[in-house]
Amino acid sequence: KSSAWRKLSRRFLESNPVCVQCYQDGVIRKADVVDHVIEIKDDWSRRLDESNLQPLCYRHHNRKTRLARRGRQS
Repeated sequence: KSSAWRKLSRRFLESNPVCVQCYQDGVIRKADVVDHVIEIKDDWSRRLDESNLQPLCYRHHNRKTRLARRGRQS
């Protein structure tokens, strides 16, 4: 939750206000969260890399996080 991350995520959501997963499903829904495509637990060096970010709604972010945790536990 560094200041660099807060600034980047705020700017990213302003530029990308729609959840990419909902959009792929044909629904326009506001993005609530800036998600790391490759989680920072898996690659810390990409934490501020904009090409590793995607806008998601809470539902899709929670689903992705849950699946990633399960995958890590396997």
